[in-house]
Amino acid sequence: MKPLKSKSKIIVLLSDLHIGSVVGLWPSDFVSNEGFPIGQNAFQKWLWACWQDCHEWIAKTVGDEPYDLVINGDLVEGIHHRTTQVMSADVGDQSSAVIQILEPVTSKAAGVHIIKGTECHTRNDEIRLGKVLGASKNPENGQNAWDNLDIEINGTLINFAHHISATSRPYLEAGAHSIALGTITHSRARVGKRVPSVICRAHRHRHGIWTDGNQASLITGAWQGLTRHGYKVVPDAITEPSCIILDTRTTDKGDLPLFHQRKYIP
Repeated sequence: MKPLKSKSKIIVLLSDLHIGSVVGLWPSDFVSNEGFPIGQNAFQKWLWACWQDCHEWIAKTVGDEPYDLVINGDLVEGIHHRTTQVMSADVGDQSSAVIQILEPVTSKAAGVHIIKGTECHTRNDEIRLGKVLGASKNPENGQNAWDNLDIEINGTLINFAHHISATSRPYLEAGAHSIALGTITHSRARVGKRVPSVICRAHRHRHGIWTDGNQASLITGAWQGLTRHGYKVVPDAITEPSCIILDTRTTDKGDLPLFHQRKYIP
């Protein structure tokens, strides 16, 4: 498939919102489909303050320039691994909260692109939410969400997909970045397809930027604290919700973007 060619020179990248989790993003004034209010806990109040600060930072960083917004998977928490750690067991409430949180954000973007996340969280909700939020449509299947997306911005090809290998060993993080870059480079080069200069991943809930000067790998941190499942599989992990802005306004055509990053430590 040909890459989408962005008319803007900036991409704002977020991922792993996990809206509906008791340690994920949640609106401050949510009212359920049954008509009763569901408020924020202490951690969510902190996360909500970070979310608001992040979007003030985005507005300050991009100024009046148009930008594309990419949300790289796991918008919604869903019901998974028999969890009871959800704000509402009604997945309709969770989807309503996604729309309430994201509509003010997506309305400011020149283009919106939603990448599919982990199906045990999202099922096919990201397709429906993408349609509601006006996200770009994949012409191959007519869906407003993508498994894998290439965007060309100011001559630079950037690839987006949600999944990458996860590990409980943070000192091996650079290996995951370089392995993912090497894999997509080799896979595309061997069949004569264009190789991206930047890949953007998520899923592993660890913020990071790695580059060899020619290519770069970006992973955004999750807007979610550790769940009971998280304490089991990555007990020493520390939450780092983050946002990365890929900026080509001052770079030569085809060069690596400048990477602006904002992250928060609880």
